[in-house]
Amino acid sequence: MQVGEVFEARAVDFALPECVAVFRREGKIVFVPQVAPGEHCRVLIKGRKRSFFLGEPLQILEHSLFRVPPPCPHFMQGCGGCSLQYLEYGEQVRIKEKHAQQVLSRLGGEDCKKVHIEHMAPSPRSYEYRNKMEFNFGDKEGSLVLGLRPKNRWWDLVDISSCFLMKQELVSKLLNFFRRWGREASLSGYDPKRKEGLLRNLLIRYSESENAVMIGVGSTQQSLPDEEGMLHSLRRIEPRLTGLVIIQNRSPAGALLFEKTRTIWGNDYFFENVGNIRYTVSLSSFFQVNTAANQLVYEKAMELASPLPHEQLLDLYSGSGGIGLYMASSVKQVVGVEENLDGLKDARANAISNGIDNYTAIEEKVEKYLAHPPSKKFSLVTVDPPRAGLNTKVIRRLARLHPEKVVYISCNVGSLARDLQDFRAHGYRMSHISFVDLFPQTPHFEAVALLTPSDTLKG
Repeated sequence: MQVGEVFEARAVDFALPECVAVFRREGKIVFVPQVAPGEHCRVLIKGRKRSFFLGEPLQILEHSLFRVPPPCPHFMQGCGGCSLQYLEYGEQVRIKEKHAQQVLSRLGGEDCKKVHIEHMAPSPRSYEYRNKMEFNFGDKEGSLVLGLRPKNRWWDLVDISSCFLMKQELVSKLLNFFRRWGREASLSGYDPKRKEGLLRNLLIRYSESENAVMIGVGSTQQSLPDEEGMLHSLRRIEPRLTGLVIIQNRSPAGALLFEKTRTIWGNDYFFENVGNIRYTVSLSSFFQVNTAANQLVYEKAMELASPLPHEQLLDLYSGSGGIGLYMASSVKQVVGVEENLDGLKDARANAISNGIDNYTAIEEKVEKYLAHPPSKKFSLVTVDPPRAGLNTKVIRRLARLHPEKVVYISCNVGSLARDLQDFRAHGYRMSHISFVDLFPQTPHFEAVALLTPSDTLKG
C-alpha cells in the first residue's frame, strides 16, 4: 500500500480521542477522519506513519444511519472546537462508552466482567451546554480575527461568527463586538509563531442559573486603549455583564495563563448552582464547563460513596469546593485540599455562603499534605485530579491512610486506567464505574469510579 493509492472498504471501528474511523487494508490500519463506523467509502492514502496510514474520504458509498449534517458552519472549515458533529448524539455516547471499556481493559488491565460498569449517562443538552469558552485573537492578511484553532494547527485560526457549544446568541454577540472593537482601534492579534501582538484571548464565562456573564480579555499588556469606551459599549449591548477583567499573559505557551489580572468593572467572579449548593467561581478557578451534566457526576459520586453521618471525608484537588461541599450535609466533616489560591478562597466563601460549617479548606499540594498522615481517620476520600491524573507517590501515600472508599473522578480514562494499576499494587481495586458525557461533540467524557480495599472485595 502506497501514499496516493485509492481503495474502497468499510470502516471497522472508531478511534478516540483522535475521532477517526478505522479501516484495515492489506494487514495495515488506515485512520480516516469524518467517517462513521460501518460506512463504506473510497479512501485516498494521504500519509504514512511507522505503524499506520492516514487517509482522506473521497466518497461515502454507503452512509451510516447515524450520520447527520453538522449544524455549525465552521465545522467543515476545520474548527478544532469539536470533532463529532457529523454523528448523531446517541451514537457519540455509544462510541465513547465502548472506548472507555477498551481502555480500562487494555491499559488498566481491568477484567471488566468483574467490575460493575454502568452505561454512560448522556448530557442533558448536546449543544449550548458550556459555561466557559476560550477564544483566540490573531491576524490574517492584516486584519484582526477571533476564533478557535484548527485541529493540529496551533499557529492558525478559524475566524468564527458563533459557537454551538455555548449559548449561541451570546457568543455571536461578543465575538462580533470584540472583533469590531479591535479592528476599529487598530489593535494587533497575537502571532504564536513570532510571539508578538497585543490581543491574545477572549474568555467568556456564563452562568445559566444566574443569567450572568463575566468576560476576561487576555493581552500581552496590563492595559488596553480606551478601556472606558469599550466597557460603555459592551454594557450597552450586553446587560447581563457582571464583570470585565484584563488578563496579562506574556507567556510563550499557547494556553491562557493568568500572570496578572485587573478588574476594569464589576466582579472577577460569578455564581453557579449545582443542586442545592450555590458556588462562587473566580475567573481563573476550575469549575466543570457543563453545569447540568456536572450535577449528574456529583449525584453518581454521592451514590458510589454512600456517605454516612459519622464519616470524615477527605476531598483532594478540591478546587472551589465542588464535590466536598455537595457531600458535606451527609458526613461529619469535610477537609478539602487545594493548591490553587483562587480556588481555595472560593471554597471557603462557598462554605460560608451556603451555611456549611463542617468544611475546612487547606492550601497545599496534595502530595505534600499526604506526606504527613493527618491525625483524623478518613474513611472516605474523593479525588478529582487534572487530566494527567495522579502520580505513584500520591497513590502510595493515599493508600497509607487506609480509607474504606475512594471515589475517583476523572476526565481522562487513559490516566485513570494507568492509576488503577498503581492502586492495585497498593491494595485497592475498582468495584464500580460510571461514565457521564460532559463534553458532547468532542471525544471527552467523565468517569466516576469506586475503589475499595482488595480484602473488602474478596469478602
